Amino acid sequence: MKKWMIISIIIVVIGGASAWFFLGKKDQAQNVAAAAQTTTVQKGKLEVAVSGSGSVTAMTDQDVTAENTILVVDSVSVASGDTVYKGSTLVTFNNGDVITAPHYGTITEVNVKSGEGASRGTILLRIEDGDGVISPVTREDSNVSDSLSGGSSLTADTVSVKEGDVVEAGATLITFTDGSILQAPAAGTITSLSVASGDSVQMSETIAHITNYSSLQTTISVDELDITKVQEGQAVKITANAFEDETFDGKVTKIANEGTSSNGVSTFDVTVQITDPKSLKIGMSTEASITIESKEDTLYVPVEAVYKSGDEKYVLVPVASDDSTQSTKKVTVETGISNDTYVEITNGVAVGESIQLPIVQSSGNSSQGGMMMPGGGSFPAGGGLPSGGDFGGRNGGGFQGGGGAPSGGRGGN
Repeated sequence: MKKWMIISIIIVVIGGASAWFFLGKKDQAQNVAAAAQTTTVQKGKLEVAVSGSGSVTAMTDQDVTAENTILVVDSVSVASGDTVYKGSTLVTFNNGDVITAPHYGTITEVNVKSGEGASRGTILLRIEDGDGVISPVTREDSNVSDSLSGGSSLTADTVSVKEGDVVEAGATLITFTDGSILQAPAAGTITSLSVASGDSVQMSETIAHITNYSSLQTTISVDELDITKVQEGQAVKITANAFEDETFDGKVTKIANEGTSSNGVSTFDVTVQITDPKSLKIGMSTEASITIESKEDTLYVPVEAVYKSGDEKYVLVPVASDDSTQSTKKVTVETGISNDTYVEITNGVAVGESIQLPIVQSSGNSSQGGMMMPGGGSFPAGGGLPSGGDFGGRNGGGFQGGGGAPSGGRGGN
Protein backbone atom coordinates (compact mmCIF):
# COMPACT_ATOMS: atom_id res chain seq x y z
CA MET A 1 0.00 0.00 0.00
CA LYS A 2 2.80 2.40 0.96
CA LYS A 3 4.54 1.65 -2.33
CA TRP A 4 1.41 2.52 -4.36
CA MET A 5 0.96 5.76 -2.46
CA ILE A 6 4.50 6.83 -3.30
CA ILE A 7 3.97 5.97 -6.96
CA SER A 8 0.70 7.96 -7.01
CA ILE A 9 2.39 11.00 -5.52
CA ILE A 10 5.17 10.84 -8.13
CA ILE A 11 2.61 10.62 -10.95
CA VAL A 12 0.72 13.64 -9.60
CA VAL A 13 3.93 15.69 -9.30
CA ILE A 14 5.06 14.80 -12.80
CA GLY A 15 1.62 15.56 -14.24
CA GLY A 16 1.44 18.91 -12.47
CA ALA A 17 4.90 19.88 -13.59
CA SER A 18 4.10 18.95 -17.17
CA ALA A 19 0.87 20.91 -17.10
CA TRP A 20 2.63 23.93 -15.63
CA PHE A 21 5.36 23.75 -18.27
CA PHE A 22 3.05 23.48 -21.29
CA LEU A 23 0.51 25.98 -19.99
CA GLY A 24 3.32 28.42 -19.19
CA LYS A 25 4.68 28.04 -22.70
CA LYS A 26 1.22 28.61 -24.13
CA ASP A 27 0.68 31.73 -22.01
CA GLN A 28 4.11 33.06 -22.98
CA ALA A 29 3.37 32.50 -26.65
CA GLN A 30 0.03 34.25 -26.23
CA ASN A 31 1.70 37.17 -24.49
CA VAL A 32 4.29 37.54 -27.24
CA ALA A 33 1.61 37.20 -29.90
CA ALA A 34 -0.48 39.79 -28.14
CA ALA A 35 2.49 42.16 -28.07
CA ALA A 36 2.97 41.99 -31.86
CA GLN A 37 1.53 45.14 -33.48
CA THR A 38 1.03 46.35 -36.99
CA THR A 39 0.59 49.72 -38.61
CA THR A 40 -0.42 50.80 -42.09
CA VAL A 41 1.46 52.78 -44.69
CA GLN A 42 0.14 56.34 -44.48
CA LYS A 43 0.07 59.15 -47.01
CA GLY A 44 0.41 62.81 -46.11
CA LYS A 45 2.80 65.67 -45.50
CA LEU A 46 6.21 64.80 -44.04
CA GLU A 47 8.52 67.50 -42.66
CA VAL A 48 12.15 67.41 -41.61
CA ALA A 49 13.13 70.12 -39.16
CA VAL A 50 15.81 71.32 -36.79
CA SER A 51 14.93 73.04 -33.56
CA GLY A 52 16.32 74.99 -30.66
CA SER A 53 15.34 77.13 -27.71
CA GLY A 54 15.74 80.86 -27.16
CA SER A 55 13.96 83.93 -25.85
CA VAL A 56 11.98 86.79 -27.34
CA THR A 57 13.88 89.98 -28.16
CA ALA A 58 13.02 93.17 -30.05
CA MET A 59 14.21 93.53 -33.63
CA THR A 60 14.73 97.25 -32.95
CA ASP A 61 16.36 98.08 -29.62
CA GLN A 62 18.86 100.90 -30.05
CA ASP A 63 20.30 104.11 -28.69
CA VAL A 64 19.94 107.39 -30.58
CA THR A 65 22.80 109.92 -30.43
CA ALA A 66 23.58 113.31 -31.96
CA GLU A 67 25.65 111.43 -34.53
CA ASN A 68 22.30 110.63 -36.18
CA THR A 69 21.43 114.32 -36.64
CA ILE A 70 20.67 115.42 -40.20
CA LEU A 71 20.39 118.60 -42.23
CA VAL A 72 17.55 118.91 -44.75
CA VAL A 73 18.51 119.74 -48.33
CA ASP A 74 16.85 122.89 -49.64
CA SER A 75 18.16 122.79 -53.21
CA VAL A 76 20.68 121.06 -55.47
CA SER A 77 22.26 123.42 -58.02
CA VAL A 78 24.06 120.93 -60.27
CA ALA A 79 23.43 117.73 -62.19
CA SER A 80 25.63 114.86 -63.28
CA GLY A 81 27.85 115.96 -66.18
CA ASP A 82 27.95 119.67 -65.23
CA THR A 83 31.29 121.50 -65.23
CA VAL A 84 31.85 123.64 -62.14
CA TYR A 85 34.50 126.06 -60.91
CA LYS A 86 36.00 126.29 -57.46
CA GLY A 87 33.52 127.99 -55.16
CA SER A 88 30.45 127.20 -57.30
CA THR A 89 27.31 126.45 -55.24
CA LEU A 90 26.48 122.75 -55.25
CA VAL A 91 23.99 122.11 -52.43
CA THR A 92 22.08 124.43 -50.08
CA PHE A 93 20.51 123.30 -46.77
CA ASN A 94 17.39 124.67 -45.09
CA ASN A 95 19.46 126.18 -42.26
CA GLY A 96 21.44 128.27 -44.78
CA ASP A 97 24.58 126.15 -44.97
CA VAL A 98 26.01 125.93 -48.48
CA ILE A 99 28.20 123.25 -50.07
CA THR A 100 30.54 124.67 -52.74
CA ALA A 101 32.88 123.05 -55.26
CA PRO A 102 36.34 122.43 -53.77
CA HIS A 103 38.02 122.84 -57.19
CA TYR A 104 37.39 122.99 -60.92
CA GLY A 105 35.97 119.79 -62.34
CA THR A 106 33.05 117.77 -63.65
CA ILE A 107 30.17 116.46 -61.54
CA THR A 108 30.08 112.68 -62.04
CA GLU A 109 27.37 111.73 -59.55
CA VAL A 110 24.61 113.45 -57.50
CA ASN A 111 23.19 111.46 -54.56
CA VAL A 112 20.74 113.91 -52.93
CA LYS A 113 17.74 115.97 -53.88
CA SER A 114 15.63 118.73 -52.40
CA GLY A 115 13.76 117.73 -49.24
CA GLU A 116 16.06 114.86 -48.30
CA GLY A 117 18.09 114.69 -45.13
CA ALA A 118 21.86 114.36 -45.02
CA SER A 119 23.60 112.95 -41.97
CA ARG A 120 27.24 113.42 -40.99
CA GLY A 121 29.52 111.80 -43.52
CA THR A 122 26.84 111.54 -46.20
CA ILE A 123 28.36 111.71 -49.69
CA LEU A 124 26.27 114.35 -51.45
CA LEU A 125 27.96 114.13 -54.85
CA ARG A 126 31.27 113.29 -56.58
CA ILE A 127 33.50 115.55 -58.67
CA GLU A 128 36.29 114.68 -61.13
CA ASP A 129 39.29 117.03 -61.44
CA GLY A 130 41.48 117.72 -64.49
CA ASP A 131 43.71 114.74 -63.71
CA GLY A 132 40.81 112.32 -63.75
CA VAL A 133 40.72 111.89 -59.95
CA ILE A 134 37.19 111.54 -58.60
CA SER A 135 36.59 112.86 -55.08
CA PRO A 136 33.49 112.73 -52.82
CA VAL A 137 31.87 115.89 -51.48
CA THR A 138 30.23 115.45 -48.05
CA ARG A 139 28.14 117.55 -45.71
CA GLU A 140 31.29 118.47 -43.81
CA ASP A 141 32.54 120.37 -46.89
CA SER A 142 30.14 123.24 -46.05
CA ASN A 143 31.74 126.71 -46.14
CA VAL A 144 29.76 127.55 -42.99
CA SER A 145 31.08 126.39 -39.62
CA ASP A 146 28.53 123.67 -39.01
CA SER A 147 28.25 122.87 -35.30
CA LEU A 148 28.28 119.18 -36.12
CA SER A 149 31.37 119.34 -38.29
CA GLY A 150 33.39 121.93 -36.44
CA GLY A 151 32.02 121.82 -32.89
CA SER A 152 31.49 119.19 -30.25
CA SER A 153 27.92 119.92 -29.11
CA LEU A 154 24.48 121.04 -30.21
CA THR A 155 21.75 123.00 -28.46
CA ALA A 156 18.26 121.55 -28.48
CA ASP A 157 15.61 123.98 -29.72
CA THR A 158 12.42 121.88 -29.84
CA VAL A 159 11.83 118.40 -28.40
CA SER A 160 8.87 116.85 -30.25
CA VAL A 161 8.42 113.59 -28.30
CA LYS A 162 8.25 112.26 -24.75
CA GLU A 163 8.91 108.91 -23.13
CA GLY A 164 6.29 106.33 -24.06
CA ASP A 165 5.49 107.86 -27.46
CA VAL A 166 5.27 105.46 -30.41
CA VAL A 167 7.01 106.88 -33.48
CA GLU A 168 7.49 105.89 -37.08
CA ALA A 169 10.86 105.68 -38.80
CA GLY A 170 11.91 109.17 -39.91
CA ALA A 171 9.74 111.01 -37.38
CA THR A 172 11.33 114.22 -36.01
CA LEU A 173 12.46 113.81 -32.41
CA ILE A 174 14.47 116.98 -31.77
CA THR A 175 15.20 120.18 -33.71
CA PHE A 176 18.46 121.99 -32.86
CA THR A 177 19.26 125.71 -32.97
CA ASP A 178 21.58 125.28 -35.97
CA GLY A 179 18.66 123.99 -38.07
CA SER A 180 19.63 120.35 -37.92
CA ILE A 181 17.11 117.73 -36.78
CA LEU A 182 17.23 114.33 -35.12
CA GLN A 183 14.92 111.73 -36.65
CA ALA A 184 13.85 108.32 -35.42
CA PRO A 185 16.13 105.76 -37.10
CA ALA A 186 13.39 103.11 -36.88
CA ALA A 187 9.80 102.68 -35.76
CA GLY A 188 9.23 101.93 -32.09
CA THR A 189 8.51 103.26 -28.61
CA ILE A 190 10.60 105.99 -26.98
CA THR A 191 11.68 104.16 -23.82
CA SER A 192 14.03 106.90 -22.60
CA LEU A 193 14.63 110.60 -23.39
CA SER A 194 17.38 112.62 -21.73
CA VAL A 195 17.19 116.06 -23.35
CA ALA A 196 14.89 119.08 -23.04
CA SER A 197 14.63 122.38 -24.92
CA GLY A 198 17.73 124.50 -24.33
CA ASP A 199 19.96 121.59 -23.31
CA SER A 200 23.44 121.28 -24.77
CA VAL A 201 24.02 117.87 -26.31
CA GLN A 202 27.41 116.24 -26.87
CA MET A 203 27.99 114.44 -30.15
CA SER A 204 28.41 110.98 -28.62
CA GLU A 205 25.76 111.41 -25.95
CA THR A 206 22.77 109.04 -25.94
CA ILE A 207 19.73 111.26 -26.36
CA ALA A 208 17.00 108.64 -26.59
CA HIS A 209 16.36 104.91 -26.79
CA ILE A 210 13.88 103.21 -29.11
CA THR A 211 12.42 99.72 -28.69
CA ASN A 212 9.88 98.22 -31.08
CA TYR A 213 7.56 95.96 -29.06
CA SER A 214 5.49 94.90 -32.06
CA SER A 215 8.39 93.62 -34.18
CA LEU A 216 9.90 90.70 -32.27
CA GLN A 217 12.37 87.90 -32.90
CA THR A 218 13.99 84.93 -31.23
CA THR A 219 17.52 83.58 -31.60
CA ILE A 220 18.25 79.84 -31.29
CA SER A 221 21.43 77.78 -31.42
CA VAL A 222 21.66 75.19 -34.21
CA ASP A 223 24.09 72.28 -34.24
CA GLU A 224 26.98 72.37 -36.73
CA LEU A 225 25.65 69.18 -38.40
CA ASP A 226 22.40 70.96 -39.24
CA ILE A 227 23.43 74.56 -39.90
CA THR A 228 24.29 73.94 -43.57
CA LYS A 229 20.63 73.05 -44.21
CA VAL A 230 19.30 76.27 -42.68
CA GLN A 231 18.69 79.14 -45.10
CA GLU A 232 17.29 82.64 -44.80
CA GLY A 233 13.57 82.78 -45.51
CA GLN A 234 12.78 79.24 -44.29
CA ALA A 235 9.50 78.82 -42.40
CA VAL A 236 9.61 78.40 -38.63
CA LYS A 237 7.06 77.21 -36.07
CA ILE A 238 7.48 78.83 -32.65
CA THR A 239 6.01 77.91 -29.28
CA ALA A 240 6.32 79.76 -25.97
CA ASN A 241 6.14 78.42 -22.44
CA ALA A 242 3.67 81.16 -21.57
CA PHE A 243 1.23 80.05 -24.30
CA GLU A 244 1.22 76.25 -24.28
CA ASP A 245 -1.64 75.79 -26.76
CA GLU A 246 -0.58 78.43 -29.29
CA THR A 247 1.86 78.30 -32.20
CA PHE A 248 3.48 81.35 -33.79
CA ASP A 249 4.79 81.61 -37.34
CA GLY A 250 8.20 82.97 -38.22
CA LYS A 251 10.99 82.97 -40.78
CA VAL A 252 14.78 82.79 -40.67
CA THR A 253 16.29 86.26 -41.13
CA LYS A 254 19.92 85.82 -40.12
CA ILE A 255 22.45 82.99 -39.81
CA ALA A 256 25.68 83.52 -37.87
CA ASN A 257 28.89 83.14 -39.87
CA GLU A 258 30.84 82.10 -36.78
CA GLY A 259 29.92 79.38 -34.33
CA THR A 260 30.42 78.93 -30.60
CA SER A 261 32.25 75.81 -29.42
CA SER A 262 31.41 74.01 -26.18
CA ASN A 263 32.57 70.52 -25.14
CA GLY A 264 33.79 69.83 -28.66
CA VAL A 265 30.47 70.72 -30.33
CA SER A 266 29.92 73.94 -32.28
CA THR A 267 26.58 75.71 -32.55
CA PHE A 268 25.50 78.66 -34.66
CA ASP A 269 23.01 81.39 -33.79
CA VAL A 270 19.98 81.59 -36.08
CA THR A 271 17.72 84.64 -35.81
CA VAL A 272 14.02 84.11 -36.47
CA GLN A 273 11.57 86.95 -37.04
CA ILE A 274 8.17 86.30 -35.45
CA THR A 275 5.57 87.14 -38.10
CA ASP A 276 2.72 87.96 -35.72
CA PRO A 277 3.90 88.20 -32.08
CA LYS A 278 0.34 88.66 -30.73
CA SER A 279 0.71 88.65 -26.93
CA LEU A 280 4.37 87.62 -26.81
CA LYS A 281 6.57 89.80 -24.64
CA ILE A 282 10.31 90.46 -24.64
CA GLY A 283 12.13 87.92 -22.49
CA MET A 284 9.66 85.03 -22.86
CA SER A 285 11.17 81.58 -23.47
CA THR A 286 10.59 80.03 -26.89
CA GLU A 287 11.11 76.82 -28.85
CA ALA A 288 11.57 77.19 -32.60
CA SER A 289 11.37 74.46 -35.24
CA ILE A 290 12.84 75.31 -38.64
CA THR A 291 11.40 73.38 -41.57
CA ILE A 292 14.37 72.40 -43.74
CA GLU A 293 12.56 69.94 -46.01
CA SER A 294 8.94 69.09 -46.67
CA LYS A 295 7.02 66.76 -48.98
CA GLU A 296 3.31 66.64 -49.74
CA ASP A 297 1.31 63.47 -50.46
CA THR A 298 4.17 61.14 -49.67
CA LEU A 299 4.07 57.61 -48.21
CA TYR A 300 5.53 57.15 -44.76
CA VAL A 301 5.84 54.59 -41.96
CA PRO A 302 7.22 54.76 -38.43
CA VAL A 303 11.02 54.76 -38.35
CA GLU A 304 11.11 51.61 -36.18
CA ALA A 305 9.21 49.63 -38.85
CA VAL A 306 12.15 49.84 -41.28
CA TYR A 307 15.02 47.34 -40.94
CA LYS A 308 18.45 47.59 -42.49
CA SER A 309 20.85 44.81 -43.44
CA GLY A 310 23.95 46.07 -45.22
CA ASP A 311 22.73 48.29 -48.05
CA GLU A 312 19.27 46.74 -48.04
CA LYS A 313 16.31 48.34 -46.29
CA TYR A 314 13.14 46.35 -45.77
CA VAL A 315 9.86 46.05 -43.85
CA LEU A 316 8.01 43.00 -42.57
CA VAL A 317 4.56 42.49 -44.09
CA PRO A 318 2.11 40.14 -42.26
CA VAL A 319 1.02 37.10 -44.28
CA ALA A 320 -1.84 34.73 -43.32
CA SER A 321 -1.30 31.02 -44.11
CA ASP A 322 -3.88 28.29 -44.89
CA ASP A 323 -3.92 27.06 -41.29
CA SER A 324 -4.82 30.59 -40.06
CA THR A 325 -1.38 31.11 -38.50
CA GLN A 326 0.28 34.48 -38.93
CA SER A 327 3.74 34.93 -40.44
CA THR A 328 5.63 37.72 -42.16
CA LYS A 329 7.53 38.27 -45.37
CA LYS A 330 10.42 40.61 -46.00
CA VAL A 331 9.73 43.38 -48.53
CA THR A 332 12.63 45.50 -49.76
CA VAL A 333 11.88 49.23 -49.78
CA GLU A 334 13.50 52.48 -50.84
CA THR A 335 13.42 55.45 -48.46
CA GLY A 336 13.54 59.21 -48.78
CA ILE A 337 13.47 61.95 -46.18
CA SER A 338 12.99 61.09 -42.53
CA ASN A 339 12.77 62.57 -39.08
CA ASP A 340 12.93 61.03 -35.60
CA THR A 341 9.42 59.62 -35.96
CA TYR A 342 8.65 58.79 -39.59
CA VAL A 343 10.49 57.82 -42.77
CA GLU A 344 9.36 58.31 -46.35
CA ILE A 345 8.89 55.16 -48.47
CA THR A 346 9.52 55.89 -52.14
CA ASN A 347 9.21 52.32 -53.43
CA GLY A 348 8.18 48.84 -52.24
CA VAL A 349 4.84 49.25 -50.47
CA ALA A 350 1.49 50.90 -51.14
CA VAL A 351 -0.68 53.21 -49.07
CA GLY A 352 -2.87 51.29 -46.60
CA GLU A 353 -0.68 48.18 -46.64
CA SER A 354 -0.07 46.57 -43.23
CA ILE A 355 3.45 46.68 -41.81
CA GLN A 356 4.60 44.83 -38.70
CA LEU A 357 6.17 46.82 -35.92
CA PRO A 358 8.95 45.38 -33.74
CA ILE A 359 7.65 42.64 -31.40
CA VAL A 360 8.00 43.52 -27.74
CA GLN A 361 7.56 40.82 -25.07
CA SER A 362 4.98 41.87 -22.55
CA SER A 363 6.73 40.04 -19.71
CA GLY A 364 9.98 42.01 -19.95
CA ASN A 365 11.79 44.93 -21.50
CA SER A 366 13.52 43.02 -24.30
CA SER A 367 12.43 43.43 -27.89
CA GLN A 368 12.44 41.37 -31.06
CA GLY A 369 12.32 44.06 -33.66
CA GLY A 370 14.29 45.97 -36.21
CA MET A 371 13.96 49.48 -34.88
CA MET A 372 15.96 51.94 -36.99
CA MET A 373 16.79 54.25 -34.13
CA PRO A 374 18.98 57.34 -34.61
CA GLY A 375 22.58 56.22 -34.50
CA GLY A 376 21.55 52.75 -33.26
CA GLY A 377 21.23 49.25 -34.70
CA SER A 378 18.40 47.03 -35.80
CA PHE A 379 17.75 43.33 -35.34
CA PRO A 380 15.37 41.43 -37.59
CA ALA A 381 12.50 39.70 -35.85
CA GLY A 382 13.41 36.26 -34.65
CA GLY A 383 17.15 36.93 -34.71
CA GLY A 384 19.61 37.95 -37.40
CA LEU A 385 22.61 40.20 -37.70
CA PRO A 386 22.60 43.74 -36.29
CA SER A 387 22.71 46.66 -38.66
CA GLY A 388 23.25 50.37 -38.16
CA GLY A 389 20.36 52.77 -38.43
CA ASP A 390 20.70 55.94 -40.47
CA PHE A 391 17.59 57.90 -39.58
CA GLY A 392 17.14 60.70 -37.12
CA GLY A 393 19.33 63.53 -35.84
CA ARG A 394 20.36 65.67 -32.90
CA ASN A 395 17.51 68.16 -33.11
CA GLY A 396 13.77 67.89 -32.94
CA GLY A 397 11.64 68.09 -36.03
CA GLY A 398 8.09 68.16 -37.27
CA PHE A 399 5.50 66.08 -39.03
CA GLN A 400 2.10 67.02 -40.39
CA GLY A 401 -0.51 64.74 -41.83
CA GLY A 402 -2.10 61.43 -41.03
CA GLY A 403 -4.17 62.76 -38.17
CA GLY A 404 -1.63 64.87 -36.34
CA ALA A 405 1.09 62.35 -35.61
CA PRO A 406 3.85 63.26 -33.17
CA SER A 407 6.88 65.24 -34.29
CA GLY A 408 10.23 63.83 -35.29
CA GLY A 409 13.71 65.17 -36.00
CA ARG A 410 16.25 65.67 -38.72
CA GLY A 411 17.23 62.61 -40.72
CA GLY A 412 19.19 61.39 -43.65
CA ASN A 413 18.34 59.22 -46.60
